[in-house]
Amino acid sequence: MPVDRRMMARGARIGAGVVGVAAVAVSVGVAFFVPLPSVTAEPRSTVIDPTPAAELRTCPGGVVRLSDDSGQDATAISSVGTPDVTTFANVTPDPLETATLASPDDRAGRSDAAPERVALPAGEQDGSTLFAASQAQVVSTSEISGLAVAACTQPSSDTWLVAGATTTGRTSFVVLTNAADVAAKADIAIFDEEGQVEAPGTRGIDIPARSTRILSLAGLAPDATSPVLHVTTTVGSVAAAVQQSVVRGLEPGGVEIAGPSAPPSTEATVPGIEITSSATISSRLADADEGDLQSVLRLYLPGTEPAAVRIHIQGETEGSAATDYQVGLTPGVVTDFPLQDIPDGTYTVTLQSDHPVVTAARTSRVDGATPDLAWFPSVLPQDEAFVIATPSATGPRVHLYNPSDSAMTASVTVGGETAPAVTVSIPARSARYVELTGGLGYEVETDGPVFASLSVIGDARLAGMGLMPPDAASPAVLVYG
Repeated sequence: MPVDRRMMARGARIGAGVVGVAAVAVSVGVAFFVPLPSVTAEPRSTVIDPTPAAELRTCPGGVVRLSDDSGQDATAISSVGTPDVTTFANVTPDPLETATLASPDDRAGRSDAAPERVALPAGEQDGSTLFAASQAQVVSTSEISGLAVAACTQPSSDTWLVAGATTTGRTSFVVLTNAADVAAKADIAIFDEEGQVEAPGTRGIDIPARSTRILSLAGLAPDATSPVLHVTTTVGSVAAAVQQSVVRGLEPGGVEIAGPSAPPSTEATVPGIEITSSATISSRLADADEGDLQSVLRLYLPGTEPAAVRIHIQGETEGSAATDYQVGLTPGVVTDFPLQDIPDGTYTVTLQSDHPVVTAARTSRVDGATPDLAWFPSVLPQDEAFVIATPSATGPRVHLYNPSDSAMTASVTVGGETAPAVTVSIPARSARYVELTGGLGYEVETDGPVFASLSVIGDARLAGMGLMPPDAASPAVLVYG
C-alpha cells in the first residue's frame, strides 16, 4: 500500500500542475480580450533657434613667394604686392563690415597684403540680402608674373582643391583662413598622380581665430605634377585656396589663386573655360619644361572602384560645335586629361561618371610679354537670384550654364544703377557669357538654377574663379529631453 500512496501523491501533484498551467493559460487568454489600461506621454521637446551670427566671406590675401624681401632665405614665405578687394551687397546702405586678418606665416607682415574678412552682421540678415566679394592682383617680378583673381569664399568644414604643382619651377601654397572668433583645426589629405601622399604636418593644423596659415605644398608633397587636396576641419571651419606660380627657366609663367571645386559627384560642371593662344602653345610643347602650357582637365576619383567618365565640351557661343570623350579613371590617383585640338574660344565642360569625381580645368595664355595661367573649378548651381562682385581687372565675363531641358532667360544688372539689364537667352543644356566691368557689383536673375563662373581675359592676362552659392542658414533644431 505504500507504493499506492506514493503513486496517488505523485498523481495529485501532476494534477495540481495541470490545473496551474490551465489557470495561467486562462489568464493569458483573458489578457488578449480584456483591454488593458494605456498611458501615453508626449516627449518633452524644445525648439532652439541657433544664435544668429555674422555671415562671412574670406579673401585669401596677397600673392606670396618663397623668399624674404631681399630675395634671400628660400624657406621664408613673404607677400608680394597688394590685392584689390571688391565687395557688393544688394541693399542700400551697404551693411558689410570688413577687417584684415592676421597672417603670421607672412614674413613681410604687411597689412595691405593680409587676408580680409567680409561680414554681413546678423542684424542685417533678412533673407533677401545677398552679398559677394572678390580680389584681384597683378604681379610683375622676376619670379612671379600674371593676374591672380579669387572669389572670397564662405568658410567650410569640407573643401576640395583641384590645382597646383610642385615640380621644378612650380611653386604652390595652401592658404587656410579662419575668419571666426574661435580657433580652428584642420587636416589635409593630398593625392597626386601616384596616389595618396603620406606627409607629416598634414593633420591637426592649428589656425588661430581671425588668422591665416600659409603652407608650402612642396614641403608636404614634393615633386607632385597633379595634386588634389581635401581639406577637412575637426574644429571650426576655414576658407581654403591654392596659390600656384610657374617659372620656366628664367621666364615667369603665370600665377593663379584657385578656390574650391564642387565636392565629389557623378555629375560635374565647369563653365567659362577660356582656351586661347593654341597655335603658340602647340609650338612650345616640344620643350618638356613647357608641357604644362597644355590645357587640361584634372580629375580625381575617390574610393576604390574604377569609373567610366563621359566628358562633354560645348562652346559658349551660338553655333559652337560640341566634342565628347570617354575616359576611364583609376581610383585613388589624379589624372590630367589634355584638352587638345580644341579651337580658341570659351567652353563649358560637363561630366557624367558612374562614381563621384572632383575636377577643375587649367589653361594658359602666351600672347603677351610673359605667359599666364588660370584655374577654372567645377561649381554648384546658383539659385534664381544671386550677386557678383567682379574683380578689379580688365575683361571680366560671367558664364551661365543652363542644365535644364528648356531654354531660360538671364538678366544681369549693375547693382545700384538705373542702366537697363543685359538680358541673354540660354538654350537648354548650354552656356552663354556676358561681358562685365571690373570692380563693380552685379545682380543676376534667371528662370531657374544655373552654374556660374567668372573669367578674366584681357591685357595679355588670364584668370578664372568659380561662383559658389552660399550655404543655407542654420535651421531651427528640435531638442528632446
